[in-house]
Amino acid sequence: MANVFDYINWRGDLSMTADGFNTVDAVILSRLSYLQLDGIVSTGTALTIREAADRFFAYGSKTENVLWKGDAELLRAAADSGRFGGLKITNYVNIVDGSAWMQFAALTVALPDGRRFISYRGTDNTVVGWQEDFYMFCHFPFPSQKKALAYLEAAAEGDGRLILGGHSKGGNLAVYAASFCTESIRERIDAVYSLDGPGFERKSLEGSGFCGIKERIHTLVPQSSVFGMLFEHMESYTVVRSSRRGFLQHDIYSWDVERTELITLPQTTATSVFFDRTLKEFIDGMSAEEKQRLISGLYELVTGADVDTFDEMADNLLKSIAKMLGSIKSMKPGTRALILSQSGKLIKSAGKNLFKTAKQKKRSSQNTTKRGRRS
Repeated sequence: MANVFDYINWRGDLSMTADGFNTVDAVILSRLSYLQLDGIVSTGTALTIREAADRFFAYGSKTENVLWKGDAELLRAAADSGRFGGLKITNYVNIVDGSAWMQFAALTVALPDGRRFISYRGTDNTVVGWQEDFYMFCHFPFPSQKKALAYLEAAAEGDGRLILGGHSKGGNLAVYAASFCTESIRERIDAVYSLDGPGFERKSLEGSGFCGIKERIHTLVPQSSVFGMLFEHMESYTVVRSSRRGFLQHDIYSWDVERTELITLPQTTATSVFFDRTLKEFIDGMSAEEKQRLISGLYELVTGADVDTFDEMADNLLKSIAKMLGSIKSMKPGTRALILSQSGKLIKSAGKNLFKTAKQKKRSSQNTTKRGRRS
């Protein structure tokens, strides 16, 4: 099936002035913030996507290796197109702060109609990035959410309409910033795109401006979404069709495109429902103190591998595993016992929900067969 690369091939010669901004454009611009543009786009400068790409590729393969698969190709395709190549990137920031448990990056793209698209990066491949993902289960707001709000407030200076977007954690940051910014900024936001980004605990959004922006939030999740179904979505969401299976559907390059839209489905799959139930039961079954201790223990386990990125871990997998096993032995007995205990509870919950999901799938299949016989 066609994906965002095919879309650029089909419509890359049409400017946004000739053919207006659409959902697939939002997916592409949301993904651009994953690019490592340090030393290429500074806070006070503006470069076209084409100029940024020329500088990026001049750095060679060393720069490409820190990106998720497909991102370098997307930059090249966008830069070579008439639709995206001339758009200007400004205000690129990239912060990885282990002491604050924060991995945050964002950039702003100026659109031809005067609007600005703020793109928030999701989780990168750093250990700190994944540490912060753990952190969101027991703290609100977490560090990147605060930074996302501050970024929006700075980027919104002056006049002009705004669009926010992000993939994965970046989608959550976009919704958070739009919900907690001032009303005067919120009124200027035309749309917020959350691409398989997790939701929020209902109580977290109390007192925010979420209700005032809810109808302008476009939440997109693939049919077997896992990460995007974490917590609750008080806004409606659209299920998009992916050509891959399971966790790999989180990859936006697997999302099917038709003309200027993503291909949609009526609902998520039983697999998504299974993970949603299991993780929610697991999280809800812990006290705030247990969550904090578990997160600290898991971080201690991962940092025991003594690497900065998961690429480094993959390159030295056996050595990393050996170090992590060693870190388990050196943990405080209480922390080690908690990790083992909660692992057992997670397995038990998964087994129960697997059985329940299998029964529902069987019942659904039987109902389908009966309907077919009547016809």
